[in-house]
Amino acid sequence: MNRLLPRLPDRLPIVQTAEQAECGLACVAMICRYYGHSLDLNGFRQRFEVSQNGMTLRTLMHITSQMHLAPRAFRTEIHTLSKVKLPAILHWDLNHFVVLKRIGRRKAVIHDPAFGIRTLSRDALSDHFTGVVLELTPSADFSRIAALSPLKPSHLWSKITGVWPVGLQVLALSAALQLAAFAIPFQIQLVIDQAVEQGDLDFLAVVAAGFALLVVVYALTEALRNWSLHVLGATVLYQIVGNIFRHLLRLPALFFEKRHVGDILSRMGSTKSIQEALTHGMIGVAIDGTMAIIAAIILLAYSTQLTVIVLFSLLIYLFVTAFFYPFMKERSNEQLISSAVEQSYLMETVRGATTIKVLGGEIDREANWRNRYAEAINTALRFDRLEVVLKAIQSAVIGLQSVAVVYVGARLILTGSGFSIGMLMAFLSFRQTFSDRIASLIGEIVQFRLLKVHLDRLADIVTTPTEAADELGVSYDKTIGTLEMVNVSFRYASAEPLILDSVNFKIEPGEFVAITGPSGGGKTTLFKVLLGLHYPVAGKVLVNGSPVSPQHWQLYRRQIGAVMQDDRLLSGSIADNIAFFQADLSMDRVIEAAMAANVHDDIIRMPMQYRSLIGDMGSSLSGGQRQRVLLARALYRQPQLLLLDEGTANLDEQAEEAIADILSEMTITRIVIAHRPALMNRATTLIEVNNGRITVVPRDIKKSYMTER
Repeated sequence: MNRLLPRLPDRLPIVQTAEQAECGLACVAMICRYYGHSLDLNGFRQRFEVSQNGMTLRTLMHITSQMHLAPRAFRTEIHTLSKVKLPAILHWDLNHFVVLKRIGRRKAVIHDPAFGIRTLSRDALSDHFTGVVLELTPSADFSRIAALSPLKPSHLWSKITGVWPVGLQVLALSAALQLAAFAIPFQIQLVIDQAVEQGDLDFLAVVAAGFALLVVVYALTEALRNWSLHVLGATVLYQIVGNIFRHLLRLPALFFEKRHVGDILSRMGSTKSIQEALTHGMIGVAIDGTMAIIAAIILLAYSTQLTVIVLFSLLIYLFVTAFFYPFMKERSNEQLISSAVEQSYLMETVRGATTIKVLGGEIDREANWRNRYAEAINTALRFDRLEVVLKAIQSAVIGLQSVAVVYVGARLILTGSGFSIGMLMAFLSFRQTFSDRIASLIGEIVQFRLLKVHLDRLADIVTTPTEAADELGVSYDKTIGTLEMVNVSFRYASAEPLILDSVNFKIEPGEFVAITGPSGGGKTTLFKVLLGLHYPVAGKVLVNGSPVSPQHWQLYRRQIGAVMQDDRLLSGSIADNIAFFQADLSMDRVIEAAMAANVHDDIIRMPMQYRSLIGDMGSSLSGGQRQRVLLARALYRQPQLLLLDEGTANLDEQAEEAIADILSEMTITRIVIAHRPALMNRATTLIEVNNGRITVVPRDIKKSYMTER
């Protein structure tokens, strides 16, 4: 089917993304594919690191150079844009990039990674265009770069087990139904050519009774087939979603930090379309293909002349569908992207509802959501409009086919060629079956081709490498003694400055370390490296004098209790949250952890005490209570290492002093990020982090250092 689809030379594709930070990479992907590279956006993601803050023009030039394109950045005005080599990347609204495809005297066409293909007036273009252009042409050493192996349905199907018996049952029942359907035209021919023409009422009664019994069996078989198909679909969907969710949970923390929740959920939603293709679609293709061949043989047996008319019309049907396919693919992708953007905005609004009310932003927020929702509806309508036009043309082709067959068939009867009225009626019925099977087959193939849109979106999850998995039977030291960083450096993307720069320190077992420094200096990033959530670009983290291998990080994290800045409580009881939903939680340990976190008395005063339910993100608790429950959750694990990222920031002075006293009496290793004296005074070691570099404050000058601060 793909070979029949028209492929225009140098056709500029549209590459959309729901992530604002990836607009530059999407623009590069469009122009690279225009010049012959076959990498998709996911392939670019795997080749080039994308900063959470987006890309600069310098970064885009660096990437395009590696893709064998010669970049030239310059300033220009609207009236000279027509002289620019197109397609070119335009800087847009001071915080975005788009691709200029075409510009005329009045209108310009751009490919916007956020909103798809847009046609703008010159005045509208001037309102958004900042004057900076990145012109790209193939360099002297240009050579096409092939795409990485794309995600295919077989990749997902190969991991599904236990469905073959149900699948074969559905296939057999479907085949039986189709064969039964072939009997109907013979009934028509028998009734007209024998019962009616010969006036044989007994024969008519026998035929009617026989086919009535066939209809009853057909209905029962169809009900059984449909139920089996539902069971098959549910089984396939459960396993696909389960396997992808398992993979999703094991992706690195950076994957989630760079993506909106709505976009991830939208990608997961693509599994439903894939499941439909793997169950209904595959069975449909097998049955429709087989039945179409049988029907074609029967049609040829009736009349070669009429069969040629049917085949010619269906060939036109095929080419019409093929012509519309690339446009439908683009619209389908636009629809998914715009829907993901709207869903992300809606989720963000619901989560920040209190903030929006406090700042009086309801009207602006509603207007912005309406714009995004309108765009999502409009993209759906653009797809529907294409589908309506396509179906209208397809209906016209099939209708004209019917007219031609009736006309030629009637002429065959009138010319005495041996073609009877019953044969014509039977042929028309078989023609309908054949046309329906071919139309359904073409539709299924198109859906399989459109499935690439869903597979490409899902590939962002499935093809992203997971953290190194725990290896069963791997021996490792379960104690966390000395903790050391040796020349550790870290950055989020290769073109960004270092967040941590050659960090060196050593923490002995049982030490109480306070880390301080200005906001944005790298303290939280330091914690994430210590937890193995981020891997250093240089240097190593040592535990007990040995570097931690990737497959050991998950094992070591089980020995660590941590409270991070963006930690959340989940929907459930307080006890469940403290024990983090352990099936065999120990209430004694839950109470002990709550007392250590100085939150036990607050819980006891609640109506349901430890069985009190807390809402999404712990919204039924105060900020201080929420933070202490998070601390109790960390202590419940009975960790050997405790990490607190401003774990007492929401507490009043008295509560913070109480927590600080409890922490100072512990014998485990404690590392806290702190800005206030309660924790810093009790720490045995003080480390300052500033601009990615650290300074270990000697104990003998710690007091004077804190006084100066």
